[in-house]
Amino acid sequence: MAKAQPDKNYYQGRMMKQQELANLLNSLSTQIESRLSQFNLKSKYTHEDIKSDVFLLVQRLIASGRLELHLDVDGELLLVRIKGDLREPIINPRAWLRTVAFNYVRGVHRKHKRFLDITSDKWERLLSTEQSNAVSSRHPHPMQYIENLELREKIKQLPDEDSEILELFYFKKLSYAEISSHLECKGYPRYTEGNIRQKKFRALKKLRQLYL
Repeated sequence: MAKAQPDKNYYQGRMMKQQELANLLNSLSTQIESRLSQFNLKSKYTHEDIKSDVFLLVQRLIASGRLELHLDVDGELLLVRIKGDLREPIINPRAWLRTVAFNYVRGVHRKHKRFLDITSDKWERLLSTEQSNAVSSRHPHPMQYIENLELREKIKQLPDEDSEILELFYFKKLSYAEISSHLECKGYPRYTEGNIRQKKFRALKKLRQLYL
């Protein structure tokens, strides 16, 4: 027998719940903005960034079966936390979302602070670790506090030559000689391996500055 497909009302109800979730997050904009100011993050993030990330975080909780969204008879959003066989209603969904958003901002701040605390000579080892993906989850290190995609985006913000060298060395795993040849083919001067090594070190310093 063919599996019954969700009807139109199901999709409408789902959209209404997601819209109510977005409305609650929008009502927190000013408070999230203040939190970003408190942690000196307004130059790097906006309240829209945080709200989007928290919205996606909630979607992951729903997808994993740890959270449910419902609407009461008045159209108010209800959140239910799932812990095994226990279903625990969240009494104040807005306050809960505010706590999640504030904790998220605090986590972002810790992530950036950890990077500021990394001395320049450690960057190469950290990037090499990321490149090889050889670190066990049982042995955390500072690189785990940043998403790989964010790191790649930061590298793209560097000058073209610096970005190219880091990308080729750490992610495409080319040697200094191969990087030199690659750059020469793209119209850059012919660099020695020593030149590439020095340029890579300077590029790492610039990369760290992006987190200041």
